Amino acid sequence: MKIPQMSNKWMVIILFLSTFAVALCGFNPSPHSGGDNAGYLSLAHSIVSGSGYVELWDPETPVHTKYPPVYPLVLALAMLVGVKSWLVFKMLSVAFTALSLAILFDWIRSRHTVKLALCVCSILVFSPAILWSSNWILSDPLFLTLTVCCFWAFERWEEKRHSYSWLFVGCLAATLALFTRTAGLPIIVGVFGVLVLKREWRVLAVFITAVTLPSLAWLSLTQGANTGQYVSEFFLIDPYRPELGEIGAFDFFTRVKENLSKYILSYFPQGLSSWNEGISRYFGLLIFLVASAGWFKRLRCNVGVSELFFPIYLGLILSWPAVWSGDRFALPLYPLLLMYAGDALIGMVDRRSRWLEIVAYTSVVTLFLATSVITWYESTGNARACKRAISNAGVFSCYSSGLQEFVSVADWLGENIPEGSVVFTRKPRIFFVLSGVQSRTYPFTQDPERFLEEADQNEIRYVVQDRVDGLGEVYVGSVVRARPERFCSIGFVGNPPQYTAILGIRDADNLTGNPNDTTRTSEVLEACAPNFLRDDPIQSTVPLNLDVPILVGSLRNIVEVEGGNY
Repeated sequence: MKIPQMSNKWMVIILFLSTFAVALCGFNPSPHSGGDNAGYLSLAHSIVSGSGYVELWDPETPVHTKYPPVYPLVLALAMLVGVKSWLVFKMLSVAFTALSLAILFDWIRSRHTVKLALCVCSILVFSPAILWSSNWILSDPLFLTLTVCCFWAFERWEEKRHSYSWLFVGCLAATLALFTRTAGLPIIVGVFGVLVLKREWRVLAVFITAVTLPSLAWLSLTQGANTGQYVSEFFLIDPYRPELGEIGAFDFFTRVKENLSKYILSYFPQGLSSWNEGISRYFGLLIFLVASAGWFKRLRCNVGVSELFFPIYLGLILSWPAVWSGDRFALPLYPLLLMYAGDALIGMVDRRSRWLEIVAYTSVVTLFLATSVITWYESTGNARACKRAISNAGVFSCYSSGLQEFVSVADWLGENIPEGSVVFTRKPRIFFVLSGVQSRTYPFTQDPERFLEEADQNEIRYVVQDRVDGLGEVYVGSVVRARPERFCSIGFVGNPPQYTAILGIRDADNLTGNPNDTTRTSEVLEACAPNFLRDDPIQSTVPLNLDVPILVGSLRNIVEVEGGNY
């Protein structure tokens, strides 16, 4: 049945608004506690401030070489027009998510039917993985939007054979996707393959040039910076434990097997419909097998960008370190899994009765939504409770007391330690965004000599012993108890015996007394000298709001400034 063009436009608009509304109902206004969100904001702030594409949070301000620049540029543009709120930056992700599903609907409608497009998008609107990604300041929603936009534009180009404007849009979206996430390389390969198959040689030459020139510039930047890169980390057994070394051939196949099990039995079913227990996990295997059948069917009819992207991207995420795996990296695959599975299902019921077709569509959508809608509804209650807490106690009030103490310490130190100071912390990027003070992750060692050597080499005079995840006690606590004469107490946040300590690191050359004196206790630290703080340290408190501190100046929290029990 032919749907009028105007009706299609209204359906796209309604889907965009519906997705936005559903995401908004379960929207968590809290900033993410991970470093990536703060890292993107720091990069955007670096661009806006004219410092370049550098890590402002690091005292050496190295050139950033991991995240491609498109998403930080989007955030920087928002900053230039006056955006300062955590909430608005997070809402950009909601908008990109809604836009991606609206484009997805029109793409599937163009190549299949309105019914299949509605079914796929109805499932994805309540997808836990899609909704989760819409909550945070991450590049995933933008990457999904650009990827789907590329598929859609090439489909339009196929429909309107001589409309090179759609070809330009598709190539541009693919190029931007590559410079949004490094994992966008498969879409470049997909576009390249389609242009070769269609013998669009002139367009191919322009496309290769448009991708190659900025890629060479980016590679030159990353190679010259001599810092950690995804390519080098790809070959490590565990990028977070480089001492384990690089993978061998057997290790690689073990990695692929482990990732395949994770994605098919966990991330696919959980990301689409919260299936994560018992036999329901094997729906992921069923979805994957049916989708593979639909992909083969489509491959025999017509090869588009998505047909090439699907296996290449899947192969990529199965090949990289298992510690990187997660449903956020499967985000571009969820629409394709559903679309190809739907294509296979259509092939089984298309030539039978209309009632069978209706029952098949309805049953499949209901099966997915039965659990995902419940999960979404529960998230709306959590979101409302979090919003109430934030209105009373600040944007991080939905997190544990340990993280809230860390936030307060960062905020207070930004107001009270001398300019140019550097602090050892557990989360240096978040610390910088909250305080404007440069930071390094404290060494993960219990050897006091190694710990203090790194502090002395980098002229770091402060360390925060946090309660974020227990590592503060394991490493900082052990070092302080071993060498208490090298530390002094600036203050603490919390209620003893559980609190976050702000410690000064004394210069070894200015110590008095015998550092090897075994009668010295490590239970109480002396108060730091006045020069560890600015004159008249602030102890008052002011109401918290939703603005990112580094963009407006930090907001003060009360800290007890005295010699603290250790």
